[in-house]
Amino acid sequence: MGRRFKDMQTAEQQYAARQAPALRQMAYSAEQEAERQQMTADVYGRRGRGYSDSAKASKAQQEADRLREKGRKLRATANSAEADATPKKRGWFR
Repeated sequence: MGRRFKDMQTAEQQYAARQAPALRQMAYSAEQEAERQQMTADVYGRRGRGYSDSAKASKAQQEADRLREKGRKLRATANSAEADATPKKRGWFR
């Protein structure tokens, strides 16, 4: 009877398993917005064009870098949440 409950998830593990997909979706959204900001930086960063604006381009580049880092951190958090969600084998013989 006691062996049956060894591989069950705890409440914290169940919560982490539910949060991982939401974290991955947030990371995807941040990466998509980073790409949009990167395109803005590329367009306004062109020299010799009537629409070039170096201040707007540098601001968009900084925002793109910030969003990429945010996406990277969210993806790492989702990976660690999934790793924590797997039930640990207990006992001497694993």
